[in-house]
Amino acid sequence: MKRRTVVKNLVLLAGAAAVLPSCLSETNDQKQASQSPTAALTASQRQLVADVCETLLPRTDTPGAQDLGLPLYVLKMLHDCTPAKEQQLFLAGLEQLDAAARQQQGHSFATSTLPQRAALLQRLDQQPTDFSDELSGFYRIVRQLTIDGYTNSKYFMTKEVVYELVPGRYNAHYPVSKVDLANPRHGQS
Repeated sequence: MKRRTVVKNLVLLAGAAAVLPSCLSETNDQKQASQSPTAALTASQRQLVADVCETLLPRTDTPGAQDLGLPLYVLKMLHDCTPAKEQQLFLAGLEQLDAAARQQQGHSFATSTLPQRAALLQRLDQQPTDFSDELSGFYRIVRQLTIDGYTNSKYFMTKEVVYELVPGRYNAHYPVSKVDLANPRHGQS
């Protein structure tokens, strides 16, 4: 009986010795997360991203970007799904956004009114060559991720685009050719 206990304890000890180093070491995902440039955004930078998202999709009679959590979505997708080179482009453009707002409007993007913010972003959209590659890249990334987040949000998928099951609804006005019920093979050769 004691021999079985000793063998069982040795097997458990060997298993623990094999698994323990992998539990204590940092995984590749954790290393990449700690090395990600967007992991260390300041609160003011996060707020600036939220302001850009809210300018792109303001609250009207429908929820705005902040109501749907799109700034968090943008940052999460940027952090998890975007290459490091584009993350660097995003950060450089984020830093240049305030400078562009000051140059065009005389004050920072955060203190601008919604129409002033919209005018700056519209100019970025229509004339990207007037701005640096980093700022244009930043706007392109934020805009695309905001649109993706909105079109995949629960609100959009349940309130704006109503999902219908595969057969769809019955349309009584759809033209159907008459079929001779007495001779179902009528018209076939």
